[in-house]
Amino acid sequence: MDLYRCGFVGWLVALLPVPCDSFNIDTKWPRIIKGSAEAQFGYTVQQHEASGQKWLLVGAPWAGVGKQKTGDVYRCPVKNQTSYGCGKLNLGRVSLPYVSEHKDNMRLGMTLTSNPLDHSFVTCGPLWSHECGSSYHSTGICCKISSNFKSARAFAPAIQRCETYMDIVIVLDGSNSIYPWYEVQNFLINILKKFYIGPGQIRLGIVQYGETAVHEFELRDYKSVADVVKAARGIEQRGGTETNTAHGIEIARSEAFSSSRGARQEAKKVMIVITDGESHDSPHLKQVIEDAERDNITRYAIAVSHPVHPPPRSCQPTTLVGTATITVLCDIQQDHQHKGLILG
Repeated sequence: MDLYRCGFVGWLVALLPVPCDSFNIDTKWPRIIKGSAEAQFGYTVQQHEASGQKWLLVGAPWAGVGKQKTGDVYRCPVKNQTSYGCGKLNLGRVSLPYVSEHKDNMRLGMTLTSNPLDHSFVTCGPLWSHECGSSYHSTGICCKISSNFKSARAFAPAIQRCETYMDIVIVLDGSNSIYPWYEVQNFLINILKKFYIGPGQIRLGIVQYGETAVHEFELRDYKSVADVVKAARGIEQRGGTETNTAHGIEIARSEAFSSSRGARQEAKKVMIVITDGESHDSPHLKQVIEDAERDNITRYAIAVSHPVHPPPRSCQPTTLVGTATITVLCDIQQDHQHKGLILG
């Protein structure tokens, strides 16, 4: 009897109405929307409603021209039965600011999600990458498109800041004791070519000093290695009978690393001093180095030596890199914890 009652109750429960959603597929009069097979038109499809109109969002992850196959999304009105009514949203132009990005073959449109709350939708390109030094990090990128299809906001949840996120200021000795100038200039250019300058990476400025100090160019001025190298080739030696290294360091610390000249708040600060090592205002070095230390500026010094002015014997070379011998710039390093190079 108990078994019978349990079976009867189960039968009644089965008869109760269960809330569910359903849809029909019209196999007799289908609406066929065709697109480029090469662009993988139709890889993803999403129903979408905005401003009282129904749309069909269609992903085409291989859409693009030449190597710039960024991928894209099309909006197709449901009332239209052909692809002629479909409009390309041109989302491949969307970018993230302040990063060196690579959008080739990023496959935008490979995923599609519609938001019924604000009638926006999100599409992602999983193979988008950004440059960090000599490496490329494929973190993917997504775009949120507004209900009117007119605004798009890019975001990359997995992106991380590059280790090359630095502001570098070179303090360049241009006094009369630096000769020949073209050799120092060529060495400077060789250094610049090794830096990863670009959005989200290194910014670089140069301060030249002798008796006084001037800003040759600022951190905000150039966004690529090519532009920085071109600017450096045009730097002329300003001369001067004195080498006021402490003054040059102070101008770099207090002015070149200011936000008004392009310094970024969270970027690592690096100062590179290129000089022959003989400073006429050496009594002030201790204070300016302490100020730079307080501002969390990492300092390096490159000493330009000449046969008639060899480096002090107390400065013993520690490493050989090409023709440049790494050692310490003694009048700064011994008391103030500078790292240095010497060119012989």
